[in-house]
Amino acid sequence: MNEHMRRGRDAAAVDLKRHLLLRVSLFALAIGVAAGAVVLQQAVERIGTHIQRTGNTVERLIAGEVDQTRDAFRRSLDGMALASLDGIGPLLGICVAVDDIYKRPVIQRCFHAGGEAPAAVRWVLAGLIGPELHYRGVIGQYPGVKVGEFVVTPDLNSESLAVWKQIQTVLGMTLGILLLNLLIYRPVRRALRPTDQILAVLGRMEAGELTARMPRPRLIELRRIAAGFDHLAEQLQKTLAAQRHLALRLLAVREEERRRLARELHDEFGQCLASIGAEAAFIRGRAEMRDPELLPAARAVAAVTAHMMESLQGILLQLRPVGLEEFGLQAALGELVGGWRRRQPECRFELEVDGDIDALPDALRTGLYRIVQESLTNALRHGHPRRVVVDVRADAAGCRLQVDDDGAGREGPTAGSGLGVLGMHERVEALGGRFALVPLLPRGMRVAADFPAEAVRAVEMNDE
Repeated sequence: MNEHMRRGRDAAAVDLKRHLLLRVSLFALAIGVAAGAVVLQQAVERIGTHIQRTGNTVERLIAGEVDQTRDAFRRSLDGMALASLDGIGPLLGICVAVDDIYKRPVIQRCFHAGGEAPAAVRWVLAGLIGPELHYRGVIGQYPGVKVGEFVVTPDLNSESLAVWKQIQTVLGMTLGILLLNLLIYRPVRRALRPTDQILAVLGRMEAGELTARMPRPRLIELRRIAAGFDHLAEQLQKTLAAQRHLALRLLAVREEERRRLARELHDEFGQCLASIGAEAAFIRGRAEMRDPELLPAARAVAAVTAHMMESLQGILLQLRPVGLEEFGLQAALGELVGGWRRRQPECRFELEVDGDIDALPDALRTGLYRIVQESLTNALRHGHPRRVVVDVRADAAGCRLQVDDDGAGREGPTAGSGLGVLGMHERVEALGGRFALVPLLPRGMRVAADFPAEAVRAVEMNDE
């Protein structure tokens, strides 16, 4: 659920740098497309008006040329070169086609000043103008005799070249906006570059490194955020340190209370039960000689006393680890595992110790013992495993504990040390470590506790 929510937040998040680059680029492209469309539309309107105005001028010029080169009785247009349009034709950007009175083509000329536009521009312009745009006129000769016809059409080469020059101006403006976008993007990217460092610091803190601190970016807004975050991190570190100190103190008080209770039970109840057992033995001996009828009662008292003594030994074992203070953690774990091996002969127990675990702080040694004690109790009373492996390692990097079993992996309340899974988790966190309960394949469970070197040093300082 949390992973799904995190992915949803990531999908809804906005990358400012990419967002800025994309928006401005789309804006520049939209301006370029819109301006290009306006240029083409204005060109079409201009060409339409220009052809109508130019047609009358062309008609007069052609008529003057015909009058100069032909007599009144000659109606042929052979040899006509449209020389009258040589000077003004390139300025008008037109094409003129002349037919005689028999509809035979006489001449067709396009007055193009030179230069070439891209074929795509010419194709688009031709499609917008269409074949219908032209001016058709009559070539007459005095006295009112028709000698031919002419058609004026736009010179697409000239017109597309003019449009292309305007489009080039639009493209220059678009490229200028894109360049401005790049010039804006670079300082924004430089200003937001520390965000990667900020995310790295957040990742370190999420992993439990509360001493990590934010960088100080040049952007004043990010600098203020970093300073505020560092202040909150310091307060959180102090609060967690105080809570951890309190939790360690509570653990120490609880262990001390267990030791005191174990001493009281051993000294008071143990002596009382020993005395009752001695009295029962005395009564049984006298009953055998004088009153055999009391033998069953004497034997029952002796059996109950022995059972109570055995139960008391089990309670004392849970309250006060055997040999932990006197002989160290490794010996205490060996005794703990050996006791389970004697009670559960059908299960194979393995204890692996690497490093000087007896040199660990007292609170950590007690915590490790309690975690192993509770893990074994959970596994054997609820999982019914055939193999249990206890692995404890201590080195310069810290201390690690793993208890693996191949049982059913069922979690439930235990009658061991009274911790349970939640209690083990709280104990590990109080000691500054990380706790994990991982199912194994194809079956089984792993109880893992990892105490880094910083946590071991913190527990040692607290013990002092």
